[in-house]
Amino acid sequence: MMGQSGADAAAIELLAVGEKHETTSDMKQVAIMILAVGLAPLTLEAQEALQPNNRFILTDPQPDTLSADLPTNNAEPHPISPQEMKEAKVTTWKDYVGIPGPSGWRVNVIEPDPQDHGPDGFNHHDWDADGDLDVFVNFEEGGYSRLYFNPGKVKVRELWTDFIEFPKHGKCEDSGIGDLDCDGDIDYVANGGHVYFNPGKGELRDPGKWIQMTLFENEARVPTISDLDGDSLNDLIVGARTWYKQPATGKHDATNWKRYELGKANWPMSCILSDIDGDGDNDILVQERKFQGTFYYVNPGRDKVTEPWPVNVIDPATGGMFMALGDVNGDGRLDLIKAAEMISIYLRTNDQGAPTYHKIEVAPPPQPASVKVKAKAKGVAILEMNGVPSYPEIVIIPEYEAQLWYLTLSSEGRSPENWTNTLMDMPGPESRKKMDNAFLVDLDGDGDQDIATTEENGGWGVIWFENPANN
Repeated sequence: MMGQSGADAAAIELLAVGEKHETTSDMKQVAIMILAVGLAPLTLEAQEALQPNNRFILTDPQPDTLSADLPTNNAEPHPISPQEMKEAKVTTWKDYVGIPGPSGWRVNVIEPDPQDHGPDGFNHHDWDADGDLDVFVNFEEGGYSRLYFNPGKVKVRELWTDFIEFPKHGKCEDSGIGDLDCDGDIDYVANGGHVYFNPGKGELRDPGKWIQMTLFENEARVPTISDLDGDSLNDLIVGARTWYKQPATGKHDATNWKRYELGKANWPMSCILSDIDGDGDNDILVQERKFQGTFYYVNPGRDKVTEPWPVNVIDPATGGMFMALGDVNGDGRLDLIKAAEMISIYLRTNDQGAPTYHKIEVAPPPQPASVKVKAKAKGVAILEMNGVPSYPEIVIIPEYEAQLWYLTLSSEGRSPENWTNTLMDMPGPESRKKMDNAFLVDLDGDGDQDIATTEENGGWGVIWFENPANN
């Protein structure tokens, strides 16, 4: 017997739950109905009901077709009628990409993510020395990393089809960059313990020439590169709790990298090097999500740098996401901003020694009508947006299906009433399902800072919000 089609199954189910038909006339009508359902295409509603997790019926193209995937006037007719699309509100990133909002901000796609490979981790640098900033991204669910080469100002809003891909290295999120072998080239670190040493400009585009070194094989978030021991060689901090000292020789051999413990950190979101206490050496600021809150490791000095570092707690409150460091009120002191349920602004109140802060909490703004979730702040950056450089704005990226917004200072900023929320107006905020931190980078080379991030589960992938200030 031939297997039942989806339409046959739907028709049989109708019979099972409907009334019992006993007359010949009725049976003929039912037979006609079954035949009609079997031959006709399913309605949008019936198709959606048959999809796992009620996902869209639209399918994204395979990766090798993505270079020509942006909407064009010559696009093939959509498989769903315009009226059905309107009624069902079926939308994807293609419906909104590149379309400016009223203020001129727009969302551009470097590469979409049709297979939910989960880009998570964004770094920028001019790797090919052509004057444009390139982008290194690792894919958490896909387990691989890619280096995307900037196509230049003319094509920067299009998909970036020129890239190299590194072999699969396992799940990881977050990544870091820096010179880890003292050769002047910027290397790459994926947080699963994998270091990729840059072979130099001549062999840059051959992923097989990048030397992979695995220091460990487990996730250790926010890999951060800095010279911790003052020997002029960059060291590697991983998981905001451990660091590896760069050796003088044999730099590509993992056995030569000595490991030292800083302390304990469970789920670090941000790891920032800064001389917080003003004593001339860098401390390590950590924003931890689950158990420890915001704290910093006090640099004990060169003689004790290989010992565990003392810890000073700034705020034990948990639940926060990413953190930014910068002067937001024009007093010359470095303040802290934490993306959390309430945006937490820590205004520094002293200049030297252990820092003291005045904390303000500001509620998120109401979202557009198209947004059906409560906005949850995740990414944060400090960016001048209103023409007053001494009082830059605080940009917030929501994690789930909501619109970006920014906070502007009025008066001295010491109470929530001194901060004004402004929603940004990029189209389709509800289509961006899960975003990450805010990375400030001038990708189009026009002299202003754009906002880059990664998006998972909504198909957007690697994206950037284009600043219209210098357009």
